[in-house]
Amino acid sequence: MDVEVLGTTNDQLRLLVREIEPTFMSAIRRIIMAEVPIPAIDKVYIAENTGVLYDEMLAHRLGLIPLKGGETLILPEKCGCDKKGCNLCESVLTLEVEAKEDDSIVYSGRLKAEGSVFPANNDIPIVKLNSGQKVALVAHARLGLGKEHAKWQPVSACVVKYEPVISIDSKKCELRAVCVEECPKKILVVKGKNLTVTSIWDCSLCKVCEEVCPNSAIKVSYNDRNSELIVETTGSLSTEELVLAACEVLLHKCEDLKNSIKDLPEAS
Repeated sequence: MDVEVLGTTNDQLRLLVREIEPTFMSAIRRIIMAEVPIPAIDKVYIAENTGVLYDEMLAHRLGLIPLKGGETLILPEKCGCDKKGCNLCESVLTLEVEAKEDDSIVYSGRLKAEGSVFPANNDIPIVKLNSGQKVALVAHARLGLGKEHAKWQPVSACVVKYEPVISIDSKKCELRAVCVEECPKKILVVKGKNLTVTSIWDCSLCKVCEEVCPNSAIKVSYNDRNSELIVETTGSLSTEELVLAACEVLLHKCEDLKNSIKDLPEAS
């Protein structure tokens, strides 16, 4: 297995993994989306809300705000409080605001952290208030998994893409450039007497070039032994942390399976 970083930004990571089973890449993708624990607001106690947004809608919006700082928390099912909530498995945030003028937007940065957990982005709108309207609440955040609820999903996108393979038969190709014009990704160009691909990983496997070629000189397929993993984080964990955490979860799953097989009774 060979891993290459194709590109990275503050919230997105693109990895090229060569010579690997597609099932392994699919497992990593599924674990990132569903089994890497991150914090999210799970309980909201509203003391006052004179705005137009219902309490339920306000709580729903708070739950979807990405949070950081969950490293010090433990999963509720592993806590000795029996999921009742304590300072080991929950972190408290408070919000108390009164609008001074109409159309005042309350952003996530107004949430005050009483524990280790805090908003990953301070510019997420929560509610719009008019002059004199108030919101006062206490929110409890806990760790959870994406398979429980979307608010615990740490990524906005997590995709596995197989390596595109574009075969060009130079004997059949008449360089009419129909495919060059029709390609939505604009990755085909005519250089001299040859039709070439400028960036193979930008190909979306739509096969438009194959369909419009009058001589069937282009064939589009893919190689599932080489995969591109695209991870876009919501901010709770960095993209690097997400990939490493998914690998750790997969290792634990393999270890649990190994131990379970060892414990099986021998066939008589």
